[in-house]
Amino acid sequence: MRVPFAGGYAVKQATFNVYDKFTGEIIDSAPLMTETDAEQAIETAYDSLDTMYKMPAYQRREALEGVARMINSKRRELVDVLVAESGMTLKQAEFEVTRASNIIRLYSTETIHLNGETMTLDADPRGRNRKGYWYRVPAGVIGAISAFNNPLVLLAHKLGPAFAAGNSAVFKPASLTPIAASKVCELFIEAGIPATALSVLTGRGEDLGTALARSSRIRVISFTGGRETGERLIRAAGVKRMVMELGSNCPNIVCSDAHTETTAKTLVDAAYSYQGQNCLHAQRILVQESVYDEFKSAFVNQASKLRLGDPRSPTTDIGPMISEASAKRVEEFVVDAIRLGATLLFGGHRSGVFFEPTLLENVPPTARISCEEVFGPVSVLIKFSSVKQAVQIANETNYGLQAAIFTNDSANQAYALRNLNFGTVMINESTDFRVDMMPFGGFKESGLGREGLRHAIENMSEVKTVVYNLDSEKE
Repeated sequence: MRVPFAGGYAVKQATFNVYDKFTGEIIDSAPLMTETDAEQAIETAYDSLDTMYKMPAYQRREALEGVARMINSKRRELVDVLVAESGMTLKQAEFEVTRASNIIRLYSTETIHLNGETMTLDADPRGRNRKGYWYRVPAGVIGAISAFNNPLVLLAHKLGPAFAAGNSAVFKPASLTPIAASKVCELFIEAGIPATALSVLTGRGEDLGTALARSSRIRVISFTGGRETGERLIRAAGVKRMVMELGSNCPNIVCSDAHTETTAKTLVDAAYSYQGQNCLHAQRILVQESVYDEFKSAFVNQASKLRLGDPRSPTTDIGPMISEASAKRVEEFVVDAIRLGATLLFGGHRSGVFFEPTLLENVPPTARISCEEVFGPVSVLIKFSSVKQAVQIANETNYGLQAAIFTNDSANQAYALRNLNFGTVMINESTDFRVDMMPFGGFKESGLGREGLRHAIENMSEVKTVVYNLDSEKE
């Protein structure tokens, strides 16, 4: 695999293999880059800042529009790669490509919104005869570090705002899924982003990510991944801006007035899509006791229709997990919950890289799955009596990305909105919902900052203020 690196193509003797997650076969290899490579890439990106600064907004817009078009033109190739390297089903991979193209197109429109405003300085006596304004300038070199579960969507949410705001970037894709992302990075250069302004680093995240974080040349780190890795990057980073999405344990509250069948179908999709490898996965499903049995029956009936198998088959709903190690980790969560007294309603079995869609109930709050992120196709049913109790249970986690409540009662909605300690609260929609212009990020240990158009642009730019002393114009 050719990887755009430091204004050209790196020729490395050391490589690592990328495997088909279903067949286990080697599908490609990628350069095993080192900290020295990272330092070279950072220097090249830093040296390109003047070129990017002089690149007018219309050219940046046209380049991003071109990337969006080319992603669509290479849809078949990208879908095939995504299915192989990530284990996504065909339906999921098709959506990934469509969404990535749309995200980059959305960011192309943000180039015209990099505005500022004038300031009324003489509102303070010291500002008499002074005029001023502020505007946004590029932050500098962006260090973008991505996760395996949405290789192209996450790339789009990092490189889209980086280039829209006029920065250069060094991009580190997940080592388990580097191929499709690297192919899209080539499209940025083909579309007109200067070759020196984008480098791609493939290899061990522990080495390359740390090198990006600790470099004084990097001004913003945009990271999606696990909390422990995020904490390590923060410790290494020094004085720079950190934008991080670090996962969640999303609660979905189902009240007695919710439509049972519709809500059950929505939450089955939210629980098991992408094999549960999704930070918005409906991990905890809280159901009011008066409709608990009815909802459980509807949920089990809907989930029983899901088909496990070859992700290349158009009838497959659940493909392989990203690795056998990840599947074993999910298995440990289930074993832990059952050991502590949980009841297994369905699923619970692992076969190599496959893990069955799984539902538990009677899970004690001390179980790992009650408070940690499982990142797999396992959900928990929890019975509650009042909305106040449900919100209290929902908040009993160190995460705070998204929460949801299904109810038409305005008092219940108002209580949930006021008291759920999460970055986003959904009303009659699952936690798995996201439209890419939304501000996206969480409270507590779910991360720092926000992604999503204007919010991402603000994180990847700086405010420069200008003040004129008009007294110098005296005769």
